[in-house]
Amino acid sequence: MQKLDIKPVKNKKAYFQIIETLINLIINGQLEYGEKLYNEAELMEILNVSRPTLREALRVMEFLDIVTVAPRKGIVINDPKDNKEYFPLIYILTFEKTSKRSLFELRRSIELEMVGFAALRGTKEDFITLKNTLDEMNRLPKDDIKSFTKLDHTFHMNILSCAKNELCYKLLHTLETLIYGQLEEIDQTLTYEEKENALKKHNLIYQAIINRDAKLAREIMKEHLDHAYGVIEKLPDAFSNHIKSL
Repeated sequence: MQKLDIKPVKNKKAYFQIIETLINLIINGQLEYGEKLYNEAELMEILNVSRPTLREALRVMEFLDIVTVAPRKGIVINDPKDNKEYFPLIYILTFEKTSKRSLFELRRSIELEMVGFAALRGTKEDFITLKNTLDEMNRLPKDDIKSFTKLDHTFHMNILSCAKNELCYKLLHTLETLIYGQLEEIDQTLTYEEKENALKKHNLIYQAIINRDAKLAREIMKEHLDHAYGVIEKLPDAFSNHIKSL
């Protein structure tokens, strides 16, 4: 392992400075994903900090999924590609009681762009998965709102998968609990005609995607999400700070 440019910590919030120091080493390329750090004793000496302070920093970094600390393997820098989502983000946004409007506007801005990329980048295998989800939706009994919501969410995540943008997929996957809860509220307000119209829009979006028509896919998705946005504006604005399990 090359000698790292680590300076002793001189700050009241020493654990936070340790985190910044190690993250900067990753950003600057001095530490690579999968690489092992010095052991605890060596880091304590280099950083000039106590064991409790160092362990506090490492606990935070483990929570953020930046490192893995194991008795035999030591301290290893995690590769973000191995993580499907950003867990701490969901806790932060729920704690802040993110507004439903803000959440939906974030989702809408991402999906409107990604549906176009889905049409351009999706593979035949992706389209088969998308069609299977859509076929299940089309076969559902008209009063099965619970299954409709589940498949509705799956359909939209399938589109993100088709778009081949790992960052956008991971971001929305991380927010899945909040998005799913919001989707449940939207679907429960739908009349029979509105539910049929939503299903029709899903079918039209699918056709535009498999026809590689990015412009049309975005136009139909916009119409679809604009209607849902109108519903959101009528709902209570704040989320509960309780994270429920799907």
